[in-house]
Amino acid sequence: MLNFIIGIVAIILCGTLIGYERQHGSKVIGIRTCILIILGSFLFTHISTIAGGDPARITAQIVSGVGFIGAGIIFKNGTKEIIHLTTAVLVWVLAALGSLIALSQWLEVVIITIVIYFVLKLKILK
Repeated sequence: MLNFIIGIVAIILCGTLIGYERQHGSKVIGIRTCILIILGSFLFTHISTIAGGDPARITAQIVSGVGFIGAGIIFKNGTKEIIHLTTAVLVWVLAALGSLIALSQWLEVVIITIVIYFVLKLKILK
């Protein structure tokens, strides 16, 4: 139960940090969406681990399912410009972060959250 509570706190912290960066930049997704994406993959992975199932199977299904969500976010604007691609990829990465949290990989969670934040924040990478 303690890992579950720590996981929920981690979800809120990571989702808020990343979501704030997106929301502050007036992007398509914000704090609530980031928290919910992480929470969804966390719950599926957590359920899989406590039910005695294979977390790898659930993780594979999360990757596929979130891929469909991401595909719905991407738009082709006119004939040349593709928009919301970074947002779609972010949804995919946030789902992976939720699985890491469910597996209590705390060092990886911190490192990946920092990497995500700085990749989104650094305008030089555009």
